[in-house]
Amino acid sequence: MAKDNKFLIGVDLGGTNIQAGIVTVDGKVIAKAKKKTKAEGGTAKVIDRVCETCCDAMEEAGLSLKDILALGIGAPGAVDSKAGIVIEAVNLRWNNYPLAKTLKNKLNIPVVVDNDVNVGAWGEYQVGAGKKQDNMLAVFIGTGIGGGLILNGDLYQGTYGTAGEIGHVVLRSDAPLGRRTLENLASRTAIVNLITNLIKANHPSIVTDLCDGDLTRIRSKVLKQAVAEKDELVCRVVKDACHYVGVAVAGMVTMLSLPCVVLGGGLTEAMGKEVVEWTRKSFEDTVFPSKLKSCKIVEAQLADDAGLVGAALLAASRLKA
Repeated sequence: MAKDNKFLIGVDLGGTNIQAGIVTVDGKVIAKAKKKTKAEGGTAKVIDRVCETCCDAMEEAGLSLKDILALGIGAPGAVDSKAGIVIEAVNLRWNNYPLAKTLKNKLNIPVVVDNDVNVGAWGEYQVGAGKKQDNMLAVFIGTGIGGGLILNGDLYQGTYGTAGEIGHVVLRSDAPLGRRTLENLASRTAIVNLITNLIKANHPSIVTDLCDGDLTRIRSKVLKQAVAEKDELVCRVVKDACHYVGVAVAGMVTMLSLPCVVLGGGLTEAMGKEVVEWTRKSFEDTVFPSKLKSCKIVEAQLADDAGLVGAALLAASRLKA
């Protein structure tokens, strides 16, 4: 590997997996490594595994720490990015944990920490589907629903650091608890739970056969196959979920006059066209004034690399600031 240029490390830290990548300053991933998080082993072990994953990625690229400009890491939960602290990450059992300081002391390079969804949004803005869109919203639909907001070419977090968190927007205030927010209504978890309950109530679906009768095995690929085969129940549930996403997105676009919304996350990656088209239809039926219908609703481009690319490029951006 030629070492004429400096490189960045991007880390996507999740409750289940740690993924690290060596990223060029223009956003190209040249090497990756992955390990299980094993949060049950305690914080010190998680930090060791983050460092090991970074070292594995550097070894894959033929680099060492002296070739690295900075490390960016996207962490789950609430993050104080200025202080480099993870305020709360339930899956990691962290409260007010000084992640940036800890990693900087371990690796002796600059470290930038932000929320995992924010870094994904930054990645799509810098080199993905939102490139050159200085005002945009990124929505990631998976186990939950998260959002990141770019305003005037910068990651906007608001006074409390929660700007763009569209998943917590209440869409049905009259509904029972657990069916009120966008995340309650349209995440993969919500979709799977509703489909499971309907099948148990004797509504027919090919999902039963696709899972060999074990409804605990419903995953995004099962939903994709069911939609491809035009299963009535699954199509109805997923369309309804996309309807809610479209309504929530319309509210954000109306409020902020955004020209672009990027849809990503595991469910969108698996189903792609259907999720984007059904969301766009709901958006266009809802948004007002009508000139806002020109807002582009597009599928994310970076897939699993969004977090590590975004984290790396955010670190580079903060170094320049």
